[in-house]
Amino acid sequence: MQHIAVFCKTLLKGGSEKQALILSKLLSGENKKVSLINWSEGKVDPEYLEFIKINSLSYFALNGNVLKKYIRLVKILREERVSIILSYLTLPNFIAGISKIFLREIVTIGGIRNEKLPYHKFLFERWTHNNLNNASIFNNYSAKNKFTKRGFKSNKIFVIHNAIESNHLIVSPGKARSDVRIVTVSRFVEQKDFTTALKSFKKLIDRNNSVAISYYIVGYGPMEQEINTLADDLNIMDRIKFFINPSNIPEILKDCDIYLSTSLFEGLSNSIMEAMVAGLPIVATDVGDNRYLIKEGYNGYLVPCKDINKIAEKLAILTESEELRRKYGDFSKSRIRDKFSNGNLLENYLKVFSEFQKS
Repeated sequence: MQHIAVFCKTLLKGGSEKQALILSKLLSGENKKVSLINWSEGKVDPEYLEFIKINSLSYFALNGNVLKKYIRLVKILREERVSIILSYLTLPNFIAGISKIFLREIVTIGGIRNEKLPYHKFLFERWTHNNLNNASIFNNYSAKNKFTKRGFKSNKIFVIHNAIESNHLIVSPGKARSDVRIVTVSRFVEQKDFTTALKSFKKLIDRNNSVAISYYIVGYGPMEQEINTLADDLNIMDRIKFFINPSNIPEILKDCDIYLSTSLFEGLSNSIMEAMVAGLPIVATDVGDNRYLIKEGYNGYLVPCKDINKIAEKLAILTESEELRRKYGDFSKSRIRDKFSNGNLLENYLKVFSEFQKS
């Protein structure tokens, strides 16, 4: 039986961590022995820990200083007879690569999840990819194209899009209420550009006095106070409802009408995918692989970064037509089911594994 290790820096809430859990579960059901390894013992979200328990995943959490963690990691890999390590993000990619010092036959496959990295991280990831690991899996073609032009070895890159549960697609109920609700689910960081989101919402409500419109902001992060302050300065706080790190995101999405994403860069957005599962039309910036999720004029609109006028214009089209929102939302659900299912994710990873079995 092939033994796979899935290796993360933390298991706090995030897109990479969520995909690591999904993949661990899928591989465990495919006659693979899987070990989920967390570099940081104290950094695990209770919800994710419950997922591990419910699905009976083999879980190892490392503690101590860097040397102790590394020694423990190598010991786990050796004792569990791991043949392939799948790692996520910069530090695990490097640590997995240098495990070859003691485990020369092991296959190490790094993971890159965004189309833009800080310069020092980019240089480190490029060196790790080119010199240590057997391959890297990107979750978006945009990053592959950009990174290849800047020196990543293209023959060592595989692109596998994220997946999301599609066997429990939410059936959107009739929304018997007076307001139209726009929603964003995101970390509160500069990348997500809440300045543009809030200013676009302000322009939208100024232009559409005849429609009651609300904006639900869901997430957490270091810019929470700045977002509150800007909303107050724009005099739109009475139209906004904040949900800080809630546990019921699917229910919140189900109770909304339009999803908005103003990110400056992305990989493949888990948040947009979750909104599509909830049957929402999408207005999103044309970054990362958003164009693989959003088909213009079928389930939403792609807009340029920071283009407040264009974003407000597209939101207005959707706020004014319940029929259009329902039509686009239905297409969102079917697109997820057809293109981004867990079955597709598993099949693509198994194809990558088969490449190294051949070699």
